[in-house]
Amino acid sequence: MIESLAALAGYATGTALLLALGLTTVWRGLGLPGLSKLGGFLMLAGLAATCWQHVQMATLAPGSPAPPAYGLVLFVQTLGFYWLVRGALQPTPTAPQWDALLAVGVLLVAWALPAAWRVPASMLLGTAFTLHICSLLWRLRALRRWFRLELPVLALFALMAAVVAVAGALTPEHLAWATFGLIYSSQIAIGFALVSMLLVAVPDIVEKTREAVATSYAQSTLGRVDVDSSIQRLQHLFDVEHVYRDESLSLTSLAGLVELSPHQLSELINQHFGLGFSRWVRRHRIAAAQRMLIDEPRASVLSVGLSVGFGSQSSFYVAFKDELGVVPGEFRRRHAARTSPE
Repeated sequence: MIESLAALAGYATGTALLLALGLTTVWRGLGLPGLSKLGGFLMLAGLAATCWQHVQMATLAPGSPAPPAYGLVLFVQTLGFYWLVRGALQPTPTAPQWDALLAVGVLLVAWALPAAWRVPASMLLGTAFTLHICSLLWRLRALRRWFRLELPVLALFALMAAVVAVAGALTPEHLAWATFGLIYSSQIAIGFALVSMLLVAVPDIVEKTREAVATSYAQSTLGRVDVDSSIQRLQHLFDVEHVYRDESLSLTSLAGLVELSPHQLSELINQHFGLGFSRWVRRHRIAAAQRMLIDEPRASVLSVGLSVGFGSQSSFYVAFKDELGVVPGEFRRRHAARTSPE
């Protein structure tokens, strides 16, 4: 049992470190509020710490209460999860005083509750937070291509939290801490696996979500903008300077180059090009990749993808096939077959 718990803790720690690295690198330019980023780090650290606590708690005597710090970590990681995802789904940060009151309230509840109730209470709080996040995501359903994938994942997270809440209410009277730890650590590992699969299936999901949020909540912000000049500047940046080749290009960074706010740039691209920001950038990258695949037949598919701004081969393959219906290698082979002499 302890070996299984340690293996789950190792997996959770490794995945948490990779996701934390993503918060500080890949997603740093997406305009996430500071509290949202802090929430992400708290959640990831809390989940990893929880798994290692399960390894230690597996040796507790039957009927022993959980260590006081365990319940506190559960509440902190739950609050971190809420801050992280809510920040990605709202266009402007919540007033600091309300978040401060929320944090104080959560910590007071964690401290005041009897030890036996801390686990189920933290899971029920997580379920409530997840339901609120689902309501925010529902507002974006018309703008989010992946809405039907994201909402079931969040609903599954709420169900998993409910399962852990029931198990926590039965521990330690009816379930040993080792059994509870195995149930909860398995849920954490499954959650990390689902998030990883979602990021592989939709590598730019965070950027697309932020873009949809800006579009959904914003009223027209172009009243005092020189639209023609801004469009010319955009076209120069893409057609002459090829800014799309920068893997870290984001709505926020491009807005700075055009001297617009992210909301203004998002509205400008949507109105005048009929596309969202991420899809517009992706089309430029795919068009450049098509030219490179034809003009540089000795270049590897990976080098082509990286040259035009994709961060990995998988994201390049997914985007290329989504736009053209074939993977890059097949596109190159078909073109060679059409142009080769008979």
